[in-house]
Amino acid sequence: MTENAISPIIREVEQGERTFLSENWYQVWKTTGETTNGMVDTWFEVVPPQMGPPEHKHAQFDECFWVVKGTFLIKVVERIVKASEGAWIFIPRGTAHAFRNVGTEDGQLLIEALPAGQMRQYFEAVGVVLRTKPDDRQALHDVDERYGIIEVGPPLQGEDTPPVR
Repeated sequence: MTENAISPIIREVEQGERTFLSENWYQVWKTTGETTNGMVDTWFEVVPPQMGPPEHKHAQFDECFWVVKGTFLIKVVERIVKASEGAWIFIPRGTAHAFRNVGTEDGQLLIEALPAGQMRQYFEAVGVVLRTKPDDRQALHDVDERYGIIEVGPPLQGEDTPPVR
């Protein structure tokens, strides 16, 4: 096997290392740039009810979301839709987006960043800030800047939008 060869990866639903943003908001890592030779970061994200990141964009990679469980409000550029199980969303790099779990139970997303963008390291750093200094906006901004994440707006609120058709 050559140095750049990629080995097959098979992960069961709970297999993979975890990164925690809070006690009940976390990622289960399926692939990273290190395991895919820089091709893709893949993670299963468990999002508590009424939670989601601020509106943001990624400078260096595209992102894909598959709604595995629950209902999410998704904003891409200025379009806001409600997406439930089975919905697929592709977001090209540089495109502003946000999501919010609008259900009453934990929602689940399968997310991919292409090419791999050091997302596991990013979430590890964000988790440290959120768990130690939850209101430290400057520390969060510094982490975002280090990993090419550009915050462009607040987290989504409410759920007044028609479902995806």
